Amino acid sequence: MIKLKLPTRIEDCRPDQLTKWIMLTDAMKERQDDEWIGMIEFQCQMLSIFSGLSTNKIKKGNIQDVQEASNSLLAMLAQYKSSDPVGTVEIEGKQYNFSKDFNLITTGQIIDLKLIEDIASDPCKAVAICYIEAGLDYCEEDSKGRITNPTEFRYNLFKEHFPGDEFLNFFGFFLREYESRNLAILAIQQLKMMKMNLQMTQELKIQNGSLGQASYIDYQKRWDEVWSQLQSNLM
Repeated sequence: MIKLKLPTRIEDCRPDQLTKWIMLTDAMKERQDDEWIGMIEFQCQMLSIFSGLSTNKIKKGNIQDVQEASNSLLAMLAQYKSSDPVGTVEIEGKQYNFSKDFNLITTGQIIDLKLIEDIASDPCKAVAICYIEAGLDYCEEDSKGRITNPTEFRYNLFKEHFPGDEFLNFFGFFLREYESRNLAILAIQQLKMMKMNLQMTQELKIQNGSLGQASYIDYQKRWDEVWSQLQSNLM
């Protein structure tokens, strides 16, 4: 008989626990173990993630206890319903805000987000960059130029205390927005090159007398309309 202290609500789960849980479920999809052995191994690893005990200690317990505890934990996790993040959390009496409008993210935040090598493996880094203390700017400086709200402080705080439901909501929302904006940026970069190449071709045709100036102006007008529409995808 082993005693496990497990969260009973999704909001009580820590971001590091939920990140490991997501990675575990993805990894289990690829395994080809015996179905029963694979399920027991999965249950032991899951209980280890959410209890803090090693898998070896979990495996020393009675198999019925392991299965009952894991079934209870799975039932709790299954109650989570995905939605957009609220954008506001309170931790240890302090409020932290996140703007869901990505156009309001500062240049400094964008640079630091780009520096994260693998957001999916440690999304709490992105959380610490996006959720800022109420009333403060990102990397707020005092009169002597010292940062008063360093990201590292929020990162360490959020890993332990950020609400699990808001974390999962942010994780899904952020990955969707981040991917779609990256794709839009890539598309615009490619179209810039296309525009330059097409303009060069059209100018050569005009010089050679094979295309009238009116036709070129009409072409440019149509291109500008498409260009404006593509840029609006980033807004």
